[in-house]
Amino acid sequence: MFKILISNDDGAKGPGLRPLIKELSKIAKVYVIVPKSQMSGIGHGITLVKYKKFEKIEKDFYAIKNGTPADCVKYGLNSFLKDKIDLVVSGINTGPNLGRDVIYSGTVAAAREGALRGIPSLAVSAAEMDATEYEHSAIITKKIAETVLLKRKKLFKNTCLNINIPKNYKGIKVVPLGRRVFDEYFKIIADKKLGFVYKLSEKNISCAGKKNKGTDVDVVDKGYISVTPLKLDQTDFDLVEKIKL
Repeated sequence: MFKILISNDDGAKGPGLRPLIKELSKIAKVYVIVPKSQMSGIGHGITLVKYKKFEKIEKDFYAIKNGTPADCVKYGLNSFLKDKIDLVVSGINTGPNLGRDVIYSGTVAAAREGALRGIPSLAVSAAEMDATEYEHSAIITKKIAETVLLKRKKLFKNTCLNINIPKNYKGIKVVPLGRRVFDEYFKIIADKKLGFVYKLSEKNISCAGKKNKGTDVDVVDKGYISVTPLKLDQTDFDLVEKIKL
């Protein structure tokens, strides 16, 4: 029987978690290790030196207090689940992870951590910013997971697939990352105890344009599921040959 490790960055109460557990449990033995609380935007941060408290939520379901998504996958794959997991699935995230989002996303980081260990991994996101239903995303994730599990040794070893699922999708397209342009600004306020504090805010202002044609941003906007294989090696090999210092 296949074994799947599920994690996320939306925490133990993330709305996309239970539907994902329900569907993947139909095809594999499922283990869940997630941050106890919301960890969106944490990227691939990991905890060094400090001890982390984890608690059992129910059978094969654990939450780590202040743990990052990458912490959760590291803990699972390096401890009691060592050498037992066939697939890592992270999600289902609330909101899309398109283009440059994959750099900041805790959802993608959890999947990437699995791929770094040689385990095929899926980062799954609902493509709506305010998704209220995750069953359709969980069902198609199960279908994709079945394909990856069956071909994991020949095609998907060390692979991280970034997946975005719009509602009422028309089909699936395997595409590269696109370009999302954000208007970023800092909101600064004065606090009597803390002094000046700030919060980063951003508003998506552009996803269109010729440069995005055929990318994840483009196909999701047109109602298709985007699947993007992400490389683990970020080396710019062209510049390796060109730079002389």
